[in-house]
Amino acid sequence: MSHNNLVVAAFKKAMESLVGQGVVEPSKKAAAEILADYIYGEFNFQFGERRLRDYYNAAFAREEVAIAQQAVRDGLAHYVGFENYAEWAVAQGRLDSEPQTNPYPLAQYLGKNKTTLFIGIASLVLFLIVNSLNSEKWMEWNGDQYVATKFDEQRLSVGEIWPIDKNRMSNFKRIAPDCNTSFFDFNGNAKVWYGKNDQGELEYFTDLGRHPETGKTLRPITRYMINKYVCPVSVKASD
Repeated sequence: MSHNNLVVAAFKKAMESLVGQGVVEPSKKAAAEILADYIYGEFNFQFGERRLRDYYNAAFAREEVAIAQQAVRDGLAHYVGFENYAEWAVAQGRLDSEPQTNPYPLAQYLGKNKTTLFIGIASLVLFLIVNSLNSEKWMEWNGDQYVATKFDEQRLSVGEIWPIDKNRMSNFKRIAPDCNTSFFDFNGNAKVWYGKNDQGELEYFTDLGRHPETGKTLRPITRYMINKYVCPVSVKASD
C-alpha cells in the first residue's frame, strides 16, 4: 500500500510548525528532524531523518512510498492528528490490504537484539585477550561518567566494564540541561546528545556515542527536543 499521502501530510505540518517558529524558508531536513524526533519521543523508535527525506522526495516525484515499519506509520499518523495509522487509513478510505505480518522475521530479531549480539561478540573478543591486560585498563559507568575500575570476568561477561578509553572518560558525561545550557557550537553543531535509559526516561550527554545502559546510539539534540522536553518556555537565543 502506498503511504505517499501520509508522508506529504506529515512534512506539510512539520514545515508549518517551523514557519510558526519564525523560520522563513523551512527545509526538508529540518522538517524531517522534527518527525524523526517525534517518532522517537512518542513511540520510542529510532528512524533516521535522511530516510524520511528520501520518502518525501519519492512522494513528491510521484514514486510509490511503502513504509515497512509500523511505528513509523503510526508516528506520522499520530503527528498529523490521528491515534494511529489504521485510524488515518480509515479516514482516507484506504484500509483494505495493510500488511500486519512481518516478512523479514530474522531481520526484525537481529534489529531488536543487536545490543545483546554486540555485547556478546565484544565480550568474546575481550575474553581472548584478557590475560594480556592488567587491572588498570578497564572502565565502568558510574551513572554520570566513566571511571577506572579493576578487571572482573563476571562483569565483563554481562557488559558492565569496557577497555579503558581516556577520551571517553574525559568527554562523555551525563548532564541535566536547562534553558541556560549551550546546546550548539558557533557553527550550529550539536554539543548535547540524548537517548532513553532502561526505564524509558530521556537522558542527555556531552558527547556522541552509545547509551551506557542500553547500548543504543545517541541522537544529536535538536530545537524540537529542546522546546518539547528541556525548555518548553524559551531556549537560549544565542545557541
